[in-house]
Amino acid sequence: MWVMHVERVQGDYREPEIIDLEDGTGCLFRLHESDIAEDGVEPLASLLTAQAQCWAPRPPGSPLGAVITVTWARVPKPADRLEILVEDGATSITYTVDPSLLSQRAADYLSRLDTERSPYWQRVPEGYHDSDTGVE
Repeated sequence: MWVMHVERVQGDYREPEIIDLEDGTGCLFRLHESDIAEDGVEPLASLLTAQAQCWAPRPPGSPLGAVITVTWARVPKPADRLEILVEDGATSITYTVDPSLLSQRAADYLSRLDTERSPYWQRVPEGYHDSDTGVE
């Protein structure tokens, strides 16, 4: 299973980071406590994990893909009882998050980071990440 983790860090401010896990089983989104609410960690990790099942890193040495524009939009109550959702299109991905969960600073930063990383990723078929090791 391909898993996305979200860590809420305390202390001096640090810009958001997206770290590829060395064992190849997913990524870690590290956000400062002033950028993500405590009750936003779990829903964000769940959403990112579900959405990431459609994506995998491109194999080493393969050509880069197209840039996919990723936007993190802060919209109050984006859907009935949902605080976070994703729309994954052919040329863009939009994450919609309730402003109480994520700061505008983090939304802007994650939009830029995800867009910059997009050529290094490829869409994969359903079930691609179902192996015991988390990747195929």
